[in-house]
Amino acid sequence: MKNFVKNTYTNKIGVICIAAGKTQKPLILKAKSLGYVVIAIDRNRKAPGFKYADFKIYESTHNANAIIKVLRKFKPKLKLIGILNRSSGPPVITAAKISKFLNLPGVPIKSAESLVNKDKMRLICSKQKIPTPNYKIYSINKYKKNDSHKFPIVIKPGLSLIGKSGVSVVHSKNEIDLAIKYAEKCSINKKILIEEYLKGPDFTLISFVNNGKLFPICLLEEINIEDKNGVILPKGYRTLKKDYKEWNQKASAIARKIVSKFKIKRSALMISVRPNSKNYLKLIEVHLDIGGDLLIEAFFPKALPFDFLQLSIEMATGNAICPVNFNLKPTAIFYKDGTVSKKGYKILTSNSNQMLNKKILDLKI
Repeated sequence: MKNFVKNTYTNKIGVICIAAGKTQKPLILKAKSLGYVVIAIDRNRKAPGFKYADFKIYESTHNANAIIKVLRKFKPKLKLIGILNRSSGPPVITAAKISKFLNLPGVPIKSAESLVNKDKMRLICSKQKIPTPNYKIYSINKYKKNDSHKFPIVIKPGLSLIGKSGVSVVHSKNEIDLAIKYAEKCSINKKILIEEYLKGPDFTLISFVNNGKLFPICLLEEINIEDKNGVILPKGYRTLKKDYKEWNQKASAIARKIVSKFKIKRSALMISVRPNSKNYLKLIEVHLDIGGDLLIEAFFPKALPFDFLQLSIEMATGNAICPVNFNLKPTAIFYKDGTVSKKGYKILTSNSNQMLNKKILDLKI
């Protein structure tokens, strides 16, 4: 088959890496170092991760059926026990379909489809009493200009391929048309959301799910900026400014509800939450991938006293012992010009939050 390159392995334990780009290369190398045979999937035959993979499948990571057709050939040769995915959006659904095919614990296909699409996720969460901002859902080109809103509001795509793309804060009626056009341009499911603006900080809970149980790792504060047009750009992440133990517990409680209601058995799980004026946390986004934004490459090695990348792979294969009662070192990462790039970021770390806060102020962010 033209889309399949094989090596000679028998009676081996393997993992599947969805995509083989530069962000997947660390996953592939770490999995290899842990003794796993790696099957990498990417439509780009020159993807840099292929150099290190044992088996290569040349298919789009969005095309689960074509991938599964090739994977059938591995069943007599390899025991496949885990799926590695750093990509949000459609590859999450692909991972769910592969899990079902291999009879691995994972995310039900319907749940993956619902959580990936923000419009579906909001509808289900509302029914399940999982707190989210007030919202309205529109199909592309169906927004009614006479709809009333209490400004500011947030306009975003129902599903985009890149995190934060298509998201704007709108402060007046005159800004709506531009924000809607931007959201529609970035939407790949032909839906947009208009939701209430919450004034609190953005938090991201980093966690894993294994055997249906949540394993929280840490709560981070997102650093986002709003440009002159209201477009939201990612600026970075930092460990919390102070001890938000209560918010950490509340974010974990929301995550546990998601695990339960969506019947998640095994997965990476990142949720974004934001408090309202009464410090009541509301769910903004859910991600079922290991994540990008240089957290694995640059942030976690400085902030965590263990190898997060190794933990990710061990969680994906069901072999992890989750660390507990560890200290998170005060750390921050900043992206140059609101762009996530290995060439344009800075890591700050200190022995105390007070010292880290001073370093951030000295940067004049």
